Amino acid sequence: MVKRTSLVVAAALGVGLLGSFAVAQPAAERKPAAPPAASPARPSAAPAAVEVPKPDSAAKYLGAAMTGPNYTVAPTTRSDGVMRIFRVDTPYGQYEFDGVEFTKLRLREIAATAALEKMSKSEEWAKSFGNAAVSPLKFGASFIVNPAEAINRSASGISNMFDRVDASFQAQKSDRDSTANSLLGISDAQRRLAFQLDMDPYTDFQPLQNRLQEMSRIMAGGQLTVRAGLAAVTGGIGMGISAATSLEGAKETLRDKTAAQVIVEVRKMLTSLGVPDELVTRLVENQNFTPSFLLVMSRALVQLNAQNTTAFIERAAEANSYGVAYFHWRRADLLAARSAELGGLTAFVPVAGHAVNVTRTGTVVALFPLDDLAWAAAPRRTFLAANAELRRRSPNSKAVFATTGLVTPRATAEITKLGWQIVKVKATR
Repeated sequence: MVKRTSLVVAAALGVGLLGSFAVAQPAAERKPAAPPAASPARPSAAPAAVEVPKPDSAAKYLGAAMTGPNYTVAPTTRSDGVMRIFRVDTPYGQYEFDGVEFTKLRLREIAATAALEKMSKSEEWAKSFGNAAVSPLKFGASFIVNPAEAINRSASGISNMFDRVDASFQAQKSDRDSTANSLLGISDAQRRLAFQLDMDPYTDFQPLQNRLQEMSRIMAGGQLTVRAGLAAVTGGIGMGISAATSLEGAKETLRDKTAAQVIVEVRKMLTSLGVPDELVTRLVENQNFTPSFLLVMSRALVQLNAQNTTAFIERAAEANSYGVAYFHWRRADLLAARSAELGGLTAFVPVAGHAVNVTRTGTVVALFPLDDLAWAAAPRRTFLAANAELRRRSPNSKAVFATTGLVTPRATAEITKLGWQIVKVKATR
């Protein structure tokens, strides 16, 4: 049976791309920049019938990542009109992953699982396992007999331990590290292990999560260090860049801080952008967002520093899957990276539960990290509804659709008829 890991891009995009963009003008200190040339949106007398997305070679998108130590990607990828869908066979079952970048992330996680399995069978592991197997009991006993020594062994320092206690209290439901595991160092070991693999320590890919938890429990006893264990695995260190590494310092933060500490940082950043406390709570308690996703998304939004970030967070907080959460943080990362070249994205504007951007000169920009856009049923409905709302609210506004992916000739023609300019932007990875 195919295990479905759907990005549900339609859910992420909503029913419309554009809408009310009458927002306060940005602060005067923002430097002007010329936006992309675009024409006012206009009606299309008779939109063409829908286009059927074509299958394509998976290797065209994944290259050498088509096969790994414990997976094989099917040779053909299909499209739903916005994202490519890849079928992957693994020892853990058959999966379908939506989106090129999300699939690459999952393939790295699958390969990392193989590295951990190989590590657990290595000679180095065998030499350490005997003592490590009883380390939790020894640790528990020493904790009772000599609490100060035990605490020092499980934490990175007294000041950090105080920080953790305070952070755990503030984070409440959003703390992904259990109190017991955090005190005993298991969460520390799991984060360090994930750091060496360049993986998200809070991934929802269960085979990898299980391996991380099993092996970190033994490593927490101090019998086998992360680096020593991985050194026994050829290619085990540096499995690739994951969602946790998109912004400077994110990897180190995720390695050194507990989930609760990360959530406190996220809260502070979003509050500084004017997002209401109750909305921040709703976001950080959405378990589809890992602390890693929340951290990099929030840092990107701070970098963007657009007005009405609340509109973006309202939509992101509704993410109903890991894949949709990934889409939102990747979009935030892209908005921050490409704002200047798109004319300066100074504000978010909400429309039908979604948020797009307005530039300094009033151009509406809808930027999304799609794989390839075809004039299929869902995109067609989205553009027609968006265009109608744009014309109704501000007939003379200029509209830009920006994306990292390809746009088919048919979709290009239809979108252009509506008066939109299409801009191709470079992905952030």
